Amino acid sequence: MVACASAQAQARPPLPGPGVAPPGANDPSCRSVHPPVVLLHGTRSDMTINFQTLSRALRRDGLCPWALDLPDRAQAPVHESARAVARFVERVRAESGARRVSLVGHSSGGVIGRTYVRFHDGAGRVEDLVSFGTPQYGYRSEPPFDEVDRLYNTGCPGCDEQFAGHPFMAALNEGDPTPGRISYTQLITLQDAVATPVANQFLPEDVRVSNVVLDEVCPGRPYDHLLLAIDATVYQLVRAALTGDGPARPGVPVDCSAVGS
Repeated sequence: MVACASAQAQARPPLPGPGVAPPGANDPSCRSVHPPVVLLHGTRSDMTINFQTLSRALRRDGLCPWALDLPDRAQAPVHESARAVARFVERVRAESGARRVSLVGHSSGGVIGRTYVRFHDGAGRVEDLVSFGTPQYGYRSEPPFDEVDRLYNTGCPGCDEQFAGHPFMAALNEGDPTPGRISYTQLITLQDAVATPVANQFLPEDVRVSNVVLDEVCPGRPYDHLLLAIDATVYQLVRAALTGDGPARPGVPVDCSAVGS
């Protein structure tokens, strides 16, 4: 859901994140057989809110989560957010001793992660990139919601750039949209009412790229875009992607009755 930002709105001071790492995250003493996991929150969220549940679960299961607050709560231009990710990844590599990291992005966090990989020298530094609720080919809203979106997203350059058909999205997806020796997993719900149309969340599949439709893995289970990061079935698939060989695929065993991560 995106719209062009007015000059007046763009002049507002950036919104700071709270700077409070979610449970278990950003611990330099954490060691794992798997790469450190960098968590990228969605637009207008922050690391504290977005990843309370997922970060705790990753640490419990023997992974090392790291998280940052993206510029202006991910409302800044996408390249600005991607540069912040690049700096943070170098910090994680230095403090953990790991050569590569994995990225997990909620909503626009997935686009920001792909931007880092493609345009900011991230391709050789990333093992897995897991996205859920991510508009890989851009948002597009239909009337009457398009006018609501236009008002809601005023002053959000990063939202504007993620509009379907924007030159930024065209550049991100030109040629190979999934570069590097990276496993890409997209977790998608057909019930998503935010990253629409849902078809724009799919990336071209190959041996390194998988699209998992949550509604087919757990039929009848309700999913909500904003709550994907606390859903237990989503977490099981995130964990499978981060700990398995290659991306998570639809056949991964999932306990659809699970409530907490």
